Parts: sequence; C-alpha cells; structure tokens
Amino acid sequence: MSVAIDFLNFTEACRQWSESTFGPREMRGPVGPLKHLEKEAREAYTEPDPEKQREEIADTMFLVLDAAWRAGMTLADLTAECNKKLVKNKSRTWGAPTGDEPVEHVRG
Repeated sequence: MSVAIDFLNFTEACRQWSESTFGPREMRGPVGPLKHLEKEAREAYTEPDPEKQREEIADTMFLVLDAAWRAGMTLADLTAECNKKLVKNKSRTWGAPTGDEPVEHVRG
C-alpha cells in the first residue's frame, strides 16, 4: 500500500473515530481541538524521552486533522492550504535559527 493511500485511510479512520467519540462537526467546531493542540504541542516539546515525544507529536497530528475536518475541510482542502502556505513561506525572509527556539519570518 502506498504511503498516500495509507494516509488517506488513516485520516478517514480518525474522522470516523472523532465523530463517534466527540460528536458531529455540526455540534462541535474546530476550536476545541485547536485548544487541545496547544496543550499537546507543549507536552511534545517538553517531553525529554524521545519515544514518548514521538507519541506526543502523533497526538498533534490527530488534533490538526480533527480541527480541519471540523472546520469543513477535506484532506484535499487541507493539502491545498498547506501548499499555498509553503509557497508563501518560501517567499518570506526568515530570522537566523538560535538553537531550539522558534524562528519567525521578518515582519515589515
């Protein structure tokens, strides 16, 4: 099975699980998963054990996919938005990396 088909099946399984566990998107929008994403991202970057950190990073993926679905986005929509954002990011000027601190684009 290709990685693309595997990921497509994975995202559909996540959507079905989320809908059956947390309710349909008509009842619950993307805000809850995005708030939860903030918490899981913090857990991921503060986790000292590399194996546990990988699990926390995986948690962030579940929440990104759930927030996108609850915002009415298909996987194709999300991919298109990511591609547009990549083009935008490539056109920006970025600050110099300083260790593991965030690197922001230069604001005009």
